[in-house]
Amino acid sequence: MRYVLVCTDDFLWKLLPPSPGFHGVYVVSTVATRARIARHGDEAVAGDLGDEAVYRRAFRTGHEPVIVAVPPLRRPRILAAIRAVAPTAPLVLLGDESDAEVDAGDDIVLPRDSVLERVVVPEVERAVARARLAKIRRVLDPAARVLILMQDDPDPDAIASALALRVVLGRRPAAAPIATFGRITRPENRAMTQILDIDVEPLEPAAVSDFDAVAMVDVQPSFFEERLGDVAVVIDHHPEEQPVQARVKDIRSSYGATSTMLTEYLRAADAKITTRLATALLYGIKADTLYLERGTTRADVEAFGFLHPLANHNALRRIERPDIPDAALDILALGIRHRRLVDGVMFVHLGPVGYPELVAQFADLFLQIEGAEWSVVSGLVNDELHVSVRNVGYVRRAGEVVRAAFGELGGAGGHRAMAKAVIPLATWRARVGGVEAEPLAASIAARFRDALGSGRAPLGS
Repeated sequence: MRYVLVCTDDFLWKLLPPSPGFHGVYVVSTVATRARIARHGDEAVAGDLGDEAVYRRAFRTGHEPVIVAVPPLRRPRILAAIRAVAPTAPLVLLGDESDAEVDAGDDIVLPRDSVLERVVVPEVERAVARARLAKIRRVLDPAARVLILMQDDPDPDAIASALALRVVLGRRPAAAPIATFGRITRPENRAMTQILDIDVEPLEPAAVSDFDAVAMVDVQPSFFEERLGDVAVVIDHHPEEQPVQARVKDIRSSYGATSTMLTEYLRAADAKITTRLATALLYGIKADTLYLERGTTRADVEAFGFLHPLANHNALRRIERPDIPDAALDILALGIRHRRLVDGVMFVHLGPVGYPELVAQFADLFLQIEGAEWSVVSGLVNDELHVSVRNVGYVRRAGEVVRAAFGELGGAGGHRAMAKAVIPLATWRARVGGVEAEPLAASIAARFRDALGSGRAPLGS
């Protein structure tokens, strides 16, 4: 579509350059400005902006949309000249709705703040993403083999982010394998890798030395017990609990998902986003933000909206509804039987469970119980105690409470609405006491309530 863009200088030419589907003739005040625009192959006319003659040269049909950005005192004469030549042309005035001296009539006033928010800010954010990506590429491009490392039991956000980073880097799987020191245990996550054909390699820590560079996604070096030496890149949305030592780090704890950050990288690089990749990233955002209901920012919503039409929603439904092992129902029944709601906190101890993500899955479930503002679900996984915590989002930060309750015993932390602790049973026995079901459940509840500041009432009250 052809537009008539009226401005005393080249501001609109810089703000709204010609692009596919958008062709503008720029009406400016000076011949020098017109020449500068014309040197770039763009169309411009120059003259007195209050003279009808200049608009007769600019319009072809008289119906082209007009965008006007001129000082307030000059607007009445300029608008009168435009209306005299093209009375039916739709006109948008870049200004302020409070401009009392302007008779806008049927025309639209577009506030400057709106232009800043909708046009300038997205372009600035895109430029920042390109700058971040350039730093990452500068560090990783020279490496023949890059290890893309996730946490020990990677979730959908980590898996999707790892796949996206490999695409951003333009690497094949052999040159940038996606790996974890642990294994994928949660049924949905296993279904994700199978349905979307995402290769995740189990790796021994000693094998890290076989790679020329290490890039971490959705995790930070402090998560690992192993010393990993030089880390090239860390991209994560979790809070930076310890200063991250990496040549390049992009840590944005305000974001709901690392997948959002990688979506920004892909868009900044104009990378091809396949249906498989879009599906993975969309699921990563959905999983970490509970369908945009938890810890969500504008960036998460925009990434979600961008990915949604590109994704395979039949595949998503298959991923989100995997088979549930019969043994998991027995564990759930045990948890339901022994649940305790205390001062808005739902405490559930599951006993031995087959995989840690079951603890997190049931923590989400028990938060739905009437009267629960927090759910604290614990279970024994091999030789470790896993505690998953959820809250409704408008109370204290879950990560802070979990660190206060369990941080001295093992790994502990998280976000405002979700957090977890992983504690070796040997440490618990030595510093707290037994790990039999009842005393263990009571100790977990007592420590949590003390950290929350509500440890005065007796358990079960």
